[in-house]
Amino acid sequence: MQVIQIGSLAISLKWLLLGVGILIGLFIIKFWVRKTHEGELHKRVFDLLVNTLILGFFIWKGSLLILEPSIVMKSPLSLLYFTGGSKGLILAMIGSLIFFVFKGRKTNIPNSLIKKILAVTALTGLIGWTMYDFAFSQTKLDKTVQKGQTVQQNSDEIGIKEGNKAPNFQLENIEGQQVQLSDFKGKKVILNLWATWCPPCKAEMPHMKDFYQEQKGKNVEIVAVNLTTSEKNPDRVEQFVKDYGLTFPVLLDESGEIADVYQAITIPTSYFIDTNGIIHKRIVGPMDKEMMTDLINGMK
Repeated sequence: MQVIQIGSLAISLKWLLLGVGILIGLFIIKFWVRKTHEGELHKRVFDLLVNTLILGFFIWKGSLLILEPSIVMKSPLSLLYFTGGSKGLILAMIGSLIFFVFKGRKTNIPNSLIKKILAVTALTGLIGWTMYDFAFSQTKLDKTVQKGQTVQQNSDEIGIKEGNKAPNFQLENIEGQQVQLSDFKGKKVILNLWATWCPPCKAEMPHMKDFYQEQKGKNVEIVAVNLTTSEKNPDRVEQFVKDYGLTFPVLLDESGEIADVYQAITIPTSYFIDTNGIIHKRIVGPMDKEMMTDLINGMK
C-alpha cells in the first residue's frame, strides 16, 4: 500500500489519485456537454455533478458509522479523521448513482444525456484505475528491488529511517514490568507514540484495538508508547487504557527519551517494524484499521 504524507495526515495514494481522477473527469464532462449541447443545460449538468460529488463524499465519510458503529460510538472523532474505506466507497457510489439519476430526471436533463454521462464516468474511472493499477505494480516492483538493496546496506545501521534497524529501548508498562522493543523481534510490530490528550490519538485507538484483536495469532504486535512527560496527569494513562479496553502493551516514556529518539514531534507517530527489527514505514498522523492491515500485510 502506497501512503502519501501530507503534513500530519497520512493518505492512501489510491484515495488521492481517486480524488484527482474525479476532478479531471468532472471538468471533461463539463466541457464535453458545453460543446455538444446548447443553452443552460451544461450548467445544470455541472451543478448536478458537483452536488453528486459532495453527497458521495459525505456518504463515504458517514459510512463508517454503518460499517464500524462500535468504533464511532467509542470515538466520534473517527468521523472527522477517517472514512468507510473501500466498502464505504461502494456505498458512496451506489448512493451517488441513485441521486444523480433521480435528480437528473427531476431537473429535466434528457435520459440519453444521463446515460452518456454515466458511461463516460464509468469509462474514465476504469481507465484511471487501470493506469493506477499498472503504475502501482511497477512502482511496487521497483521499490521492492530498491528496498531490498537499501535494507542490505542499512540493516546494520541503527536509526529511524526506512531500512534502518529500529533503536532498542526499555520502558515500564502500566503494570510496572520492564519491556524492551527487542522482546518482540520475530514479530511484525507497530510502534505507536501517543498521548491521552491528543484528539487524533483518541480517534485512532479504537481502530488499533479492533486491528489488534483481528491479528491475534498472526505474529503481529502493537507497542504503544505513551509520551508520559507531556501528560498533565500521568495517572490518566491507566484509566485511558481501561476506558478504551486496550489489550496491547502500553509503555510509559517518563523521561521523554524515546520521544526524542523516534522524533515524535507530531502525534500520533507510528513505525512499522518487520520481523528482523527493520523499519518498514513511518506514519505521522492517525491510521484506520484498513491502513494498518494493508501496511502490515506488505511487510515480511
